[in-house]
Amino acid sequence: MSGVVASGSRAAGAATALAVMAVLGLAAMTSLMPGLLDDECAGASAAPSEHASSTIPSEYLELYRQAGSQFKVPWTVLAAIGAIESDHGRSSAAGVRSGVNAFGCCAGPMQFNLTDGPPSTWQAYRIDGDQDGDTDPYDPRDAIPSAARYLNVLLERAGGEITDAVLGYNHSRAYVADVLTRARTYADAPEHALVSEPAAECASGSEGPPTDLRESARVSAPRRYAMLPAWAMAAGRPAQLIDARLLANALWLLRSYRLRVTAAREGGHQTHGDGTALDLIPADAVDQAAWDNSALALARDLGWIPACGGSGTRPVCPLIPAMQFVGYEGYPGHGSPWTCRAPDCAAHLHISWVSPCYGTSAPTPPCSWVAAIPTGTSVSSHG
Repeated sequence: MSGVVASGSRAAGAATALAVMAVLGLAAMTSLMPGLLDDECAGASAAPSEHASSTIPSEYLELYRQAGSQFKVPWTVLAAIGAIESDHGRSSAAGVRSGVNAFGCCAGPMQFNLTDGPPSTWQAYRIDGDQDGDTDPYDPRDAIPSAARYLNVLLERAGGEITDAVLGYNHSRAYVADVLTRARTYADAPEHALVSEPAAECASGSEGPPTDLRESARVSAPRRYAMLPAWAMAAGRPAQLIDARLLANALWLLRSYRLRVTAAREGGHQTHGDGTALDLIPADAVDQAAWDNSALALARDLGWIPACGGSGTRPVCPLIPAMQFVGYEGYPGHGSPWTCRAPDCAAHLHISWVSPCYGTSAPTPPCSWVAAIPTGTSVSSHG
């Protein structure tokens, strides 16, 4: 795959890697088209934040949301790409409204490549979004659903993993971090901004996201362990087990907060013996902002506050009911690189679900019950 697309802003001379968009060269088309998946498989549909409503033109905001729903991709990610590439069509840079950019390849508000191929990336993924009989890369009514279609294909190839899909859009980790950070600001509840369930899981009828992080249910079955998927693990880490009753919770948290597992069930690791604990780091730990936007965001949504410090548990720490312990900034051996610096400290966030077996370090059979966050097909808002 090849073919880098430069954004309109960079074509105008802005020297930043964050303003570069890559639309990959021609790749094999998949048969995933709008309507193939049921609406309930689209994952959480985040409502726009005040920031989104005030900074995105109303026509573009509606188009992002419609295209996201149609192609089962997070509309917030489409909006973030549109912001970087053309300021939602408002940029006066070459190639945004006519012609091609300074690199001679790309056009429109989503900066599709018109010259790779044949067929070009635009020719491969273009959509007549407004049903006027024409596909126009400069028309947001065509360009935005076309970008959603392309992102859908990338998501399918990446098994529903949005970080890898955006990396397919542009081979820059900095670009990915910028897109995901912007996307979080566009959702009324940031933890819902990046949810996108893999097509395979939707097709199998798997449960949806948690209905409310503040709810908890005691779950007794299935009393067994399940293997985390390879994508859930931090780079170089082999897949590990987790209590099967917590798998849906864990995968949703990993996707929504852009986190990866460094330790799940393993012997000799305090609280990790019964498969109800995870050690986590950002999927793209490029800087402190990445930690704050992922690990810190999750810790806070689980009830952690700075006063938790060296406790990490109730009553000092006002955790949500399903959580037994959250270890982050201020807890010895835990936290972001800001407080937990190598080589003396391995930065990470630790979370443990409530169970009567909490604290064991020796590998044990699954506990009699665990407290899980109930899952469903809708998500309530909470900040």
